Amino acid sequence: MKIFNKTLLITAITLASTSALAVDVNFSGFGTLGYSQNDEKGSKVNGTTNKGSWGQTSLIGLQADVKLNNKFSATAQVKLSEDVTIDEKMQMTLQMAFLSFQATESFKIRVGRLRAPVYLDSEYLDVGYVKTTATTPLAVYGQAPFANYNGLDVIFTHYTDTDLEFQIQPYVGKEQVERDFSSIGVTGNLDANYLAGINTSLAGDDWKVRAGYTIGEMNMPGYEPNLFQPEGFYLNDDMGSFLTVGANYDNGSLLATIEFAKRTVEDAKLVTDLTGAYVTVGYRIGGFTPYFTYQAQETGDKNRAVGINSDFKALSFGAKYDFSKVAIKAEVTNFEFGENGARGYRNTLTNSSSWGLDPRANSPLKSAKVFNLTLETMF
Repeated sequence: MKIFNKTLLITAITLASTSALAVDVNFSGFGTLGYSQNDEKGSKVNGTTNKGSWGQTSLIGLQADVKLNNKFSATAQVKLSEDVTIDEKMQMTLQMAFLSFQATESFKIRVGRLRAPVYLDSEYLDVGYVKTTATTPLAVYGQAPFANYNGLDVIFTHYTDTDLEFQIQPYVGKEQVERDFSSIGVTGNLDANYLAGINTSLAGDDWKVRAGYTIGEMNMPGYEPNLFQPEGFYLNDDMGSFLTVGANYDNGSLLATIEFAKRTVEDAKLVTDLTGAYVTVGYRIGGFTPYFTYQAQETGDKNRAVGINSDFKALSFGAKYDFSKVAIKAEVTNFEFGENGARGYRNTLTNSSSWGLDPRANSPLKSAKVFNLTLETMF
């Protein structure tokens, strides 16, 4: 996997460097400096601790777009961000490296390392500056196990007589991502042996609606069934599906976004089936945009049967101030974990559990407030 990623990056850089004198080359970048902290001593909520952290939401990305001719182009993007397995350690990752072929005005084929088009904001997932909120809603954006994949897609774009843009995007590929599974006794990676999906959207001048569906075969190579973790507890070549539907509206002053996601994985009782949704509403007053987000998530029955309940509700209030391609955002989110406050439940969001086995164990969090402050830009 690493060799393949390096090959893609070298290919993209070579295209850019060897063709720089003959073709159009555009370099761009984006960055976020972020601080996050929660108010519950000794706890962790989606990676945010009570001690606070500068690493969790901070990142910088660089992108090169190379236009070879009227038909062919290449794109490469790298990102420096916190290591997903080691807190406060930064790592460089290859996010995208692909070749594009514009067969006709409305038909494009891309191959290489691509962004998985599963959300409204997938295209700008890491570019915080273009988004209103300081954080992406966990009830939806926390569900997909990967943001990129290696494969190909086909993009068909059609404009109606009333200037509406209709787009359909089927894709196929595979992916392998590093995850820290030490808390559940599994080491190694999370593999999507194969995946296939489709993304569709319809957009007007100030609105957009989209829907997407993805299926794939998932596996944890480090999982070996045993007496305490028998067959069917973790991913072992299990089929999964991911459905998303969303819409946004922005007339320059009023903005609103709503999005729904449903993740299902066959068997794998300790891997959560999730259903989540959120709504964000904001209003621009010059460069100042106050907003709020309400989100909720429910856990599947198969997970409740073995003591996992990742249900939560959350309400966020925040504000964005935008000036000269720089944005400052402040946001406070109040999480309510509901039934996760009872002993015997394991909360995948808070990484806390008692399983009802040790009477001295602390109960999982019932609630927590998380504060986020970000400084974001693009260049």
